[in-house]
Amino acid sequence: MDRLLHELLNDSAVVLTDRNAPGTPANIDHIVIAPSGVWIIDSKNWTGTIRYKSASSMSANMRLFVDGEDRTSKVEAIYGLVIPIAQVIADKSVTIHPVVAFIDGEWSLAAIPRLLRNKPYQHGGVWITPPRMLIKKINQPGPLDAQTVIRISKTLDEALKPR
Repeated sequence: MDRLLHELLNDSAVVLTDRNAPGTPANIDHIVIAPSGVWIIDSKNWTGTIRYKSASSMSANMRLFVDGEDRTSKVEAIYGLVIPIAQVIADKSVTIHPVVAFIDGEWSLAAIPRLLRNKPYQHGGVWITPPRMLIKKINQPGPLDAQTVIRISKTLDEALKPR
């Protein structure tokens, strides 16, 4: 994932890799600061079929399954890093996008039409996506100018130490 981010992101984006998450023992695989906002990325190398579907035919509650195992809690955990990162940035105008990006795994047949239309899933505010689709989203224009990207990058780099 690190290689793809460095190769395919616009020059205006800054990538911080493998950082300690503030106030938790967790790590953050990648943080990207770009004109489109701040992206907290949890890269997953899980194998098996990736399905985003309701827990049962009687439920509207959507869940993420990988190789038949419910992994929704992992998606929800990345959302828990939004507030600590926002507190470090200390600028409420900056949008923070939590993401679970699948490096491996096979998307279910039901997901293919959606992915072909460049429409990743979103669960409770967390994007669930393959890496190249994520990079397209990050590279979109956004409200942050170059100076703001650099300022936020420096702030996060100082506050979130590499592991």
